[in-house]
Amino acid sequence: MSKIVQVATSNADVLINATEVASVESQNDNNMNEVTSTDCCPKEKTTVIAIIEGVKQEVKLARTIYSMDVLKKSQEKLLGEIDKSKLLDEIFHFSDPEIFRKAGIPLYDCEGEEIPKDEENVLVPIETGANYWRFSFDAVLKHVQIHTFESVEEYAQVVGMADLFTRSRSTVEKIGIAALATGDATYQAVYELARKTGMPGSSAYAYLGVQLQASTTLEMSIGIRRKDVPVLSRTLEEALELHKQICLTFTPADARKRYAIRAINSVMKTGDYDLATIMQALRTIPAESVTRARLMDCGIKETCIANVLIKYIIEMRQKRAA
Repeated sequence: MSKIVQVATSNADVLINATEVASVESQNDNNMNEVTSTDCCPKEKTTVIAIIEGVKQEVKLARTIYSMDVLKKSQEKLLGEIDKSKLLDEIFHFSDPEIFRKAGIPLYDCEGEEIPKDEENVLVPIETGANYWRFSFDAVLKHVQIHTFESVEEYAQVVGMADLFTRSRSTVEKIGIAALATGDATYQAVYELARKTGMPGSSAYAYLGVQLQASTTLEMSIGIRRKDVPVLSRTLEEALELHKQICLTFTPADARKRYAIRAINSVMKTGDYDLATIMQALRTIPAESVTRARLMDCGIKETCIANVLIKYIIEMRQKRAA
């Protein structure tokens, strides 16, 4: 059973800086003692200031080969954009290092240097998906709990419990937060379409004729209003009507996937067929033609659908002209 041997809280202000977060890529050989490091973590951040029992103390952060990977390079640029007033307070949980030393698991600082076994003021962060980066980011760790575990197995089980039902937001959920954080019309339309129809974000992009980049969505979610967000190729109402018709012509399952709408988009990109023509074709195309489009083997399913649709539109126009 683990014991919390020290609990500390403080009302001191959290001082945030944009120092880059440590980046250590561990490689485990048979002795578990090889670690490579990058230059992501400045030497001064091998230690942090933590308020323990009301006293500010300098603590060395220890990593093991089981620690979480640090921020990706693409994410590090956002550190300077963080508004510290919008960061929630964290409880920083640490493990006493002795269980790792007894188990023969080496401890390393954020520069990849092995920490001597007799070094004091060493703590191992108990990381979660939400706060792993905050141990190195916050200048002062003001809510600290230090746990003494009976074994590394117990430590790992606690970590496993913390992770049991944690997850990152889905693409659609991230789009919704970005829309709410910025009021961007494109993001709002994509989110509403996905929620109203139950389709994934990638399909919603296709229905609205846009492509949203994950990096852009991440920035938008913290309130950075990007000027390069694409403009909708069709309105939300048009996309909903198109989705409704694809459900009727094909199946609701087909309508949620990308290949049917991508086929339609590829037909429209030729410039020969507008949305009204496509809608008319979808309403009147014979069921056997639809079945053939879904089942025929011509390489790529959306190409099969596009070919059948174009053929039917040509036949439809020829009949009108006759």
